[in-house]
Amino acid sequence: MYDCSAFDEASTLGAYKDSQSMSPAANQTKPCSFSQAVKEAIGLGLMEEDPILDLNNEYTARCLMVLARDLNLDEGYDVEKIKSQSENLVNDTTEHYSEIQAELDAKMHDRVSKAAAKGCVPRHVFTVDVKSRAISINIVDVPCNHIFATTPPSCECVRFFTKRHATYPLIVQGPSAGVDSTASALLAEVLNLMKNKVGPKSGAIERNFSNTSLA
Repeated sequence: MYDCSAFDEASTLGAYKDSQSMSPAANQTKPCSFSQAVKEAIGLGLMEEDPILDLNNEYTARCLMVLARDLNLDEGYDVEKIKSQSENLVNDTTEHYSEIQAELDAKMHDRVSKAAAKGCVPRHVFTVDVKSRAISINIVDVPCNHIFATTPPSCECVRFFTKRHATYPLIVQGPSAGVDSTASALLAEVLNLMKNKVGPKSGAIERNFSNTSLA
């Protein structure tokens, strides 16, 4: 079978390189433990230094609150409510990751094995339903050929189900974290704020390849 990476590199005339994962251990043949994956994710900047903030859904819930505000769904919701209605790996009473590291290794090994037995893999999935105004975070076993399962490591996949995209959802896929992605998102937000504050009459934002300035 023609390798996807080889096809992408050839079809983009070399613009694509086989670097689908930030992980140096992406091509290892043996599965690693959950704690090894957490350690690597922290080293790559994909998790908080205190992994509890990710494992108890604190970080994800905060991201969902940003989306909720943009969608006008934040009334009656806050970070704690989202967390309380969601499935997580640790609870808020856990103070140190080291306290639950061995327990999580065993728990996730069992979870991955059971999912594999039915042709699935566990994935951290969040849902924002505008119609029902429901927001939730869950650990879901998805089929191995599902887009959530085939999304490259260290990437996220967002699907939009709308009236127009009901049969085939609109999909946005890309890096989930990292310095470059975070910096560009923050810069975009700053530019948006500056544009709203300044307006077209009193000033203009100039951008080039190396910097941004307000004129």
